[in-house]
Amino acid sequence: MKALISMTETVIGRERLKSMVDGFMEKVVNVFRPDKIVLFYTEESREMVNLIKSRVDVEVEEIKLIDVVEFNSCFNIMFETLKKYAGAEVLVNYIYGMKTISSAITSSAVFSNAELVYISGKRKNGVAKSGLEKVLISDAYRLGDAMVFKRVVGFFNAHNFDATIAEPQNLKAFEAKDGLIKFLSAYRCWDLFNYSDAFELLKTSWKGLTKLVDVNSAKSNIEFLGRLLDYRSNVERLKMMLLDLVENARRKNESESCDDAIARLYRATELISRIFIEKGGYSDPIVIDENNMGGEKDRIIIRVYGEFTEKKNGRIEFKVGLMKKIEILSEFELQIAIEMRNDRKSNDHLKRRNESILTHGFRVVKKEEAEKLHDHLFLYVKKVYGKYYDVDSGRCKFPKMVVV
Repeated sequence: MKALISMTETVIGRERLKSMVDGFMEKVVNVFRPDKIVLFYTEESREMVNLIKSRVDVEVEEIKLIDVVEFNSCFNIMFETLKKYAGAEVLVNYIYGMKTISSAITSSAVFSNAELVYISGKRKNGVAKSGLEKVLISDAYRLGDAMVFKRVVGFFNAHNFDATIAEPQNLKAFEAKDGLIKFLSAYRCWDLFNYSDAFELLKTSWKGLTKLVDVNSAKSNIEFLGRLLDYRSNVERLKMMLLDLVENARRKNESESCDDAIARLYRATELISRIFIEKGGYSDPIVIDENNMGGEKDRIIIRVYGEFTEKKNGRIEFKVGLMKKIEILSEFELQIAIEMRNDRKSNDHLKRRNESILTHGFRVVKKEEAEKLHDHLFLYVKKVYGKYYDVDSGRCKFPKMVVV
């Protein structure tokens, strides 16, 4: 369906009115050939409406504007009208009427992704001379795209990746639209710890977006993900995941998802214990072959924590929580485990996680509480990660997008 939507003009003088309608009919109606015409009018422009209706053989809808000096009043009526033709091919004639009205109908066209028509040419008394008219049709897509980009950047920088991905579907004139959607999807996958999909989407999609995002940041992210996925050592991979997990928690807290943040920080503490358990030659959960003891460490664990075991087919599996794992590691005289076991401040922060809505309670986690745990845990993460912490902690930070 084709819909022509137009304002009408208050015209003094029959000949001037006829000349204006002649131009409108010849250069717009007869060229565009709409299935329906929608005319906004005032009491003073009623004569133009009647003349147009007498000259066309398609349905004409008339919509009267009351408060023509009030922009919002005009805009609301016009925008709601254009929304009804969302699936149609729409052309908006914005040249008639006072500035308030033409501004309102132009703005409505922008927000509705409709094309704009303007009758140009040499004029006399405000009317293009017959035979010299030129019809200029332009789209407002670039202005509409600019508003979409502003929302995309805002959502992305606020780490609202679901909303970010939905926005680019509204872009009309951006050539790298598909690349942008892949780029945004990559960071959504990464935020959900889907590293393989994030890497595949990110490694090529950034190339057409050099004005929107810092290239060096994107390349650093790709390098980090590639190395994480390529590591043969599970311990080294877990260390990179630990770094990313703490950064993920920082993003959640920054975006006011404090319960999610503290849940991730608790998981990071578990991951620290798992890293040292695997470095010690054990799996997580710890499993010991009853018929093939590995040495003194096995005997210490069984002697001290035997009450937390479950035996099955000659295998002894330890069913213990985070703090017990830290205690087991401290039995091996692992300094960082001893520090964490005796760290009352860290233990208090972790207890608050158990009271949050995501675990066993209904207590709301405050932003400053999650920040304190993050900053405190950061000290242990840095020790666990080692000498490349400063470099890699930057490589797993998401870039900031900018409005072009």
